[in-house]
Amino acid sequence: MASSPSCSFSNARGPPKCLSRDDYIDLRNSQDKLLNAEFTSIHQSIRRLEAKTDRLESKTDRLEAEMRQLHAHSRNSALRNPTLPIRPVVVYHTERGILEPEPSHFPRNANEFYCLRDPPSDRHRSMLAYLAVFYDVQLRTAEHPSDEGNSDDEVFLDRPDLIVERLEGILGLHEHKFVKFRERARQLASRITPKPIKRSQIMLPDETSLPDSRRPRLELRPISARDKPRYNGAPDSTSSENLTNARLEWGTRSTPSAQRHRIRYASDERADVSRPRKPETKRPKAFSEESESETTDSDSQTRAFTSPREP
Repeated sequence: MASSPSCSFSNARGPPKCLSRDDYIDLRNSQDKLLNAEFTSIHQSIRRLEAKTDRLESKTDRLEAEMRQLHAHSRNSALRNPTLPIRPVVVYHTERGILEPEPSHFPRNANEFYCLRDPPSDRHRSMLAYLAVFYDVQLRTAEHPSDEGNSDDEVFLDRPDLIVERLEGILGLHEHKFVKFRERARQLASRITPKPIKRSQIMLPDETSLPDSRRPRLELRPISARDKPRYNGAPDSTSSENLTNARLEWGTRSTPSAQRHRIRYASDERADVSRPRKPETKRPKAFSEESESETTDSDSQTRAFTSPREP
């Protein structure tokens, strides 16, 4: 089969160059190889970037797991009350990431945790086996090789005290703190603290023989003008009761009217005093001199407390 020629056009002026079919196929194959090489390099760079991203994610997860472990470890190490809850410590797995224990298989407090040394029930035995597997507690030694016939529960339950000791270090618990707390609580419970006595229950030793020391309560009532005591003339008795209950009031007069001194006036002078004075009018000089002489004579006669002047 003859190959049909193929023509290629160039920018230069001239007749087009024709390629045979075989030359065209070889040209396309070489171009495909170059494209495949470029795509391969791109795929490799993407894979390297993905691997780097995975390493960063795993490193971040590992750091997060360490931080959470440190936080739970510090909180558990500060526990002193055995009834307070225990913080679960997470575990980092390379393939599965950060793992947390199941709440149903994790002890609620220190009392339940230390109870696993001698598991009282099947639930506690399964809890001990789960914790040993979850935290990867290795107790198999030369004396206890791993046999295919023995299950994990049987191997771990041989020495439950060692399992609890290993888990105590992983969780960050300190048993001596709980022991001191129990002793302290026992000492406080043994002390009998008396109840506080109320003020109304305080009794003096000879209270029955003593009179009532409370001050009598005074009755308050309004006092009218009729109820005020009138002045009696005779002085009251100066007793201690009167002095303490004395009242200060303003009287109408300081001295009786019978003992007051009065000035006696003549009848004419009293009349002059009672009458209002009229305004004086201008009089002649002669008439005024005569009136003055008359008034001097009348004044010398009517005034009781004055004496006439000697010439």
